[in-house]
Amino acid sequence: MAAALTRWERRDGADRQEMAMAAIALCRASRASGAKASRFFWTTSDSIVTLTEADSPAFFEREPDADTAKAVFALSDLARSGSQERWIDPRDGQSAYRTAGR
Repeated sequence: MAAALTRWERRDGADRQEMAMAAIALCRASRASGAKASRFFWTTSDSIVTLTEADSPAFFEREPDADTAKAVFALSDLARSGSQERWIDPRDGQSAYRTAGR
């Protein structure tokens, strides 16, 4: 299993309701394109995180489909992506370690 967490900070003047709806649209597009789960959470009154889970880290390596790309740009119009983290479970991490010849 793999996961990606992205932090988003609201742009000045952006409507919080519109930002939330854009985050929901991104989560729905991610699920429609094969993510196991995708949700967003408010972390402060001006920032959210999206958390997307997939069966494999390869999900996050591929080019986004048209609906996901559209949703990312819609959210980007309202919020700045502050940071991104990719997480992999211990089994996949160990496999990557062995593949590297360690």
